[in-house]
Formats: sequence, C-alpha cells, structure tokens
Amino acid sequence: MSKKSSKLDLLVRVRFENPLPDPPFPSKLIKVKTDISRLGDPAYLDQLASAAPAPLLLDSEMGMPIDLNNFDGVWDGNDASLNPTLDTVKLEPGDAALLAPLRILAKTANGAPVPSSVKPEVSWMRNSSYIQRRETTRRRAAAEAVQEEEADASEAAQITAIEKSFLDLHSQELAEIRHPHPKRKHLRAVESYDVLPDDDTWSSSYILLKFPERPSAATAQNPSAKASRGRLDRALLRPVVEEDQALVDFFLPKEEDLSRVSALEEHPIDSEAAAEAVELSAEGKDDKVDELFPNVTYERIRTYEVVSQMVPEREFLITISEEAIEDENEEEDMFGDDEPKRKKRKGAFYKPISMRSQLRKTLQKTRSDTPWDKVRLGYREPAETEIEEREKMARSVTDSTWVQDQTDEGHDTTLLETNAEIN
Repeated sequence: MSKKSSKLDLLVRVRFENPLPDPPFPSKLIKVKTDISRLGDPAYLDQLASAAPAPLLLDSEMGMPIDLNNFDGVWDGNDASLNPTLDTVKLEPGDAALLAPLRILAKTANGAPVPSSVKPEVSWMRNSSYIQRRETTRRRAAAEAVQEEEADASEAAQITAIEKSFLDLHSQELAEIRHPHPKRKHLRAVESYDVLPDDDTWSSSYILLKFPERPSAATAQNPSAKASRGRLDRALLRPVVEEDQALVDFFLPKEEDLSRVSALEEHPIDSEAAAEAVELSAEGKDDKVDELFPNVTYERIRTYEVVSQMVPEREFLITISEEAIEDENEEEDMFGDDEPKRKKRKGAFYKPISMRSQLRKTLQKTRSDTPWDKVRLGYREPAETEIEEREKMARSVTDSTWVQDQTDEGHDTTLLETNAEIN
C-alpha cells in the first residue's frame, strides 16, 4: 500500500538576479519642447488609409429607394411594404415563452417562480436580530403598500360586523383557542370573560404612581419604621403645587385606627354637617369638630417630588368578576312591582387610567405654604350636583343612546351657530 508523502523531496530554491548599473546622473523630468498642432496632423494616417482601401459600390439611387411606385399600397397610407417585419415566422405559444429575456427566465422554472436561496444584501457576518428587524420592517412596508379593500362604513354594516364578532366568540370552544404568539402555541385557554367597560368606576379618575422604592412609614426621626399592607392600602396623597415644581405629601393612618377607617365608610354625614365641620376647624375648635364629624387622624410621613407626568394611551384598570353580583345601591322592592335588581355580570371590566406619574424623594425645602403635619379623614354624602355629574359621565357606557344624543347635540349646536351668523 503506497503512502503519499506531503513533502516535496526535490525542492531547489533558485534566485535569479538581474543587476543593473545605477544611472550616471540623477533621475529627473526633462521638458521637451513640441508643437501641439503637430500631434493633430492627419498626414500620419495617410499610410494607414492607403494600406486598407475601402471599395464603395453605390447604386444610382445612393442606397435609398426613391421610386415609391415599386411599393404596394404606399399611396393609400399603408407603409407595411416600406417597413417589412424582420421575423415573420409564427411561433407556437409554448415556444414563444422561450424568447423571454434571460432575467425573467432565470427566476422561473416550468412557468413557476423559483425562490432565491440567497437573500440579497445579507452577509453571514451580520447580526441575526438586525436582519430580522429589517425583514419585519420590509414586510410591514410591503403590507402597507398593498391597496386595502374599501370597507362598508354604513351604520348597518358596522352593527352587523359587531354582532358577528360576538357570535363568532360564543360559538368557539375554549379548546380551540390558541395563543397568538408563535412560541406559546402550547398554552390553552382555561376561562373566557366578556371585556366590558366598568360603569361603577367610569366616573372616577385613576392615576398610576411609580414610587422610587416601596412606600413605608420611615421618617427622618424613625428611619426603620415599617408599614403594614393595611396602612399602605389606606394611604392618602395630597398634591401641592409650588412655583417651580409639583409636590405630593404622603400620609398614613395609625395601625390601631384601621378598623375605624372601615367603619367610617358606613356612616357618612350630610353636606351641611360637613360644611359646619370645616368652619369649626378653621376656628380651631377641634373638640367640636370631632363630635360633629367622625374622623381618623393621618400623619404626614414624607414629601415626594413629581418627576414626570403623561397621559397613557393603552393602560387600563381591569377588574375581574367571577360571579354575577347584585347592585348594592338598588333599593329593595317591597311590593314586587319594580323591575328586578340589576346584577353585575361575569366578565372583565376595564377603566382607562387617566394619568401616569413618576415620583422621587425630595429634600426638606422651604415651601411657600405651611405643610400639613396631620389631616382628618371622614366621609360625607355626595351632593345632588355631584351625583348628577357622575351619572352624566357614566352614561357614556350605561346608556345605549348616549352616542346618538351626543351626535344630535353637536348637530343642534352647529345649527344654532349657523343661525346666529345668518342673523
């Protein structure tokens, strides 16, 4: 068995030399005087022209037919005989496809497009996430470039589309629902909820606050103080507007007063008693205030500074109701002639968040107002105007005719403005 050697046994290195003597003078550029017109003299081409004679055989018409009578139909406006078709052979439809340009034939095989295995402008050294991001952007741009079909925007078509969405949802089984993410296809739906606006909280405003750390009862005098979950759930935030910044005072109740806070919610006072309690508090008669107005004292823990505020676009407060709940505000029907009590159906109820704020700790600074070290918390019954205002705000989700009423009001306002301009 022969073994091939990887080395060459006969390897001779030969070095060829070509010694040239150094020039007797240093190299430099020499300017030769010459006439530019001499270089453009055509006399240099006389010898070349005589060596390659070009015989010219011209007919009497100098290569251009001028007797148009020899062409049929030329006087009738038919110039087909003057411009004959170069290729008059009739091709079969199958053979005609072979005459397509090469750039088109290279992309097809048997009439079908051939996918390219190599993506243009993509190198194996590039980052895969960068390539994927570019592909996603390119696909999105291509999808936006496609002309969308004209949708029927009539009121009847919109109602039909909405009703069809509910029908499709309720006719679908939970086992058939899959997660839309391609990497989470294994997840299955366990329970489904109807997503509805929360009419109980729709007239209220909710703010999402981001604290620099977990709130507690720690102060400068007692930095190790802790606060239970019950105290944090009952915390109060009082906004303070300064000239150059916005501040928020953070108040907490005492641990032993948590039970009283819950009890005060069930025994609110009327508006007249609340106004009288405010007057007594301004006069400094705290003992009479406590007799007239049941309250709980809150202590100021610290002051935060508002760093940023923004209105979120897609942030909601979700409340999930597992079972149908009766309306607690519905009065009892003693005679049985009223409509049945309204129940809050099972579902996921949402309320858009009005504001999102970020807080940070602030040092003790000189404030334009006197800071409140303590506040009294009590409850009063809402006034009639407040109830009407909340009901008006809640009508946008509880009254099915609210949209039509708003449209009619806007139309009436436009008519009034038009009539005023005419008059």
